[in-house]
Amino acid sequence: MGATKSLDEINTVLDRFSDQIAEIRSQPAKVDEAFRKAAIAAAEVEAATFFGMTGAVAGAVYGAMTEDDFTGYMQDHKEEIKKKIQELLDKLQGAVDSLKAPIAFLRTSEAWTTLKGKIGGAQNNEVNNGNVIGYWTGAAALKYTAARTLQDTAMDSAKSTCDKMTEALAKVSDIAWDFYSKIVTDIADLLIKLGTALAKIVTFVAAPMVISDTIDILGKAISSAVEYTKNLTDALLLQRQSIGKIKESTESQKGFHNNRWPRSASDDFNTKSPSSEWQAT
Repeated sequence: MGATKSLDEINTVLDRFSDQIAEIRSQPAKVDEAFRKAAIAAAEVEAATFFGMTGAVAGAVYGAMTEDDFTGYMQDHKEEIKKKIQELLDKLQGAVDSLKAPIAFLRTSEAWTTLKGKIGGAQNNEVNNGNVIGYWTGAAALKYTAARTLQDTAMDSAKSTCDKMTEALAKVSDIAWDFYSKIVTDIADLLIKLGTALAKIVTFVAAPMVISDTIDILGKAISSAVEYTKNLTDALLLQRQSIGKIKESTESQKGFHNNRWPRSASDDFNTKSPSSEWQAT
């Protein structure tokens, strides 16, 4: 799948998908309009056959008046095309409802990266300013150094968890991006073919063949949507398992005894009152 997609890349594909859904929703009206014009064209052809040019004009007027009575093969299949369009929209509804998910996953992934940076900053500060070796001596100094080492280990464990969560969430975002990218490509092809088909239906002459092709085109788009959705679901289930394992791995991490942050050693001695346990070197 390559490198993790940026927020701009994700937004671009999601915006295209949203525009395409709006375009698909407008198709039933375009289907009605194409078949209305086909009814007029059919009446023109039929009238012209028997009555010449004058008849063609009258036929066109008659066709416009009786378009709702345009029955038989054409009328039945007009409704089938519209049903197929609605079926496609129904199959894509889950994708419409989940539009914000890839962005949320990526932003959460980035939040874990930010958290790792903050932990690293605190760790660096402690490394630079928390050393007492060469400055203080005694049992308390040894306890402090042991606690400091344990806390440093715990911070390493916390950063490791951040890395795992960042990777898992970014992968979920990429999986979703891959899904929407494939859908967008297929819908773009569908809309071009559907527009071409409706333009041919208007002429009426090639309508029967084109109608059949249009139904097939929509059927393939529906099948693709179902397949992509299944692949997305399967991939997300795998990632859910991965995230579940990450959660399990946070139990009893190195440096976190009983899943708690290492206690400070400062309660074991008074830092303001040097003693035999806590002396300057």
